[in-house]
Amino acid sequence: MEFETLTGAEKVGIVILSMPKDKVTDYLGQLSDEEVEKALSAVSRMEKIPPRIQKLVMSEFQESIGQQDTAITGGRETAMAIVENGLGEGRAAEILEKLGQDEQRIDWTLRSYQPTFICDRIQDEHPQTIALILSQIPADRGAIVINSLPDAIQPEVVLRLASMQPVATDIMSDLEIGVAELFRRRKVSTTRAGGTKAAANMLNRVPKEEGTTILDGIDMRDSEVAIDIRKRMLTFEDLQNIDKRGFQTFLREVSTEDLAVAMKTASEEMQEKIFSNLSSRAVDQIKEEIDLLGPMKLAEVETVQEQIVDVARRLEAEGRLSIELGGSDDVLV
Repeated sequence: MEFETLTGAEKVGIVILSMPKDKVTDYLGQLSDEEVEKALSAVSRMEKIPPRIQKLVMSEFQESIGQQDTAITGGRETAMAIVENGLGEGRAAEILEKLGQDEQRIDWTLRSYQPTFICDRIQDEHPQTIALILSQIPADRGAIVINSLPDAIQPEVVLRLASMQPVATDIMSDLEIGVAELFRRRKVSTTRAGGTKAAANMLNRVPKEEGTTILDGIDMRDSEVAIDIRKRMLTFEDLQNIDKRGFQTFLREVSTEDLAVAMKTASEEMQEKIFSNLSSRAVDQIKEEIDLLGPMKLAEVETVQEQIVDVARRLEAEGRLSIELGGSDDVLV
């Protein structure tokens, strides 16, 4: 935590944490509900605040706090306690309801709306704003929103979602308020952002033809992001969804050495799927290989798993097997 990077809401939060309890009520009474919500949202996201930062903030606030030798601590429980002890019963109940909801404030605001309605309301917003909103809602609902957006902006929105970096607290707070106003509901917390994993989760739930078009559009804008999304859209564990005949075809294309490495981190379900489609001799050979491997770096195992997934992608493209994931009739590979 650096003083220079603190937002206004974070500074107000530190002031609140630094005040004697009997002074908090008077101070909060001078703030609007929106200012209180922003400040307490910031408090709920803080951990320990170093004394140096606290003193700088309080100095800027033009109040002396004397010698402070211990760090103050924020957190969600602290924020709740401030509301309960520092506000009147009616006002506290309203703000507590918002702070006490699920930490995904935008998700909470939008959960009662159909994804197609959400799309209708946000499709004229900037692609970055749309991507930020999508980063706050579940992948299955986000997929429907993406699929309902105009074709021209779908690739740009998914690209921005995949490329998203951590978002400043004040920006997210402003977005939460803006979404609440857009949907005529009061805002209810969050800071989760998107990334290629979020983009892949959503595209996995978009019908294959439309998803392929979106990915092609992303590829034209940023090929590296498109490659990363494709990698994340199918995992080694997902391969257990291959039908029995296709799975046996797939296993014939993978060496026992690679299978042994890949299975070091495989789930029990995936291990059972593999062993049940192999001869007892092959099973014994793989188990022996696993015992001989010894400890390996996780990155090494994941590299082999990605290579095996590439085999499955090739076989699917050749029409020799089919891979289906829950949440969609088709999966992109």
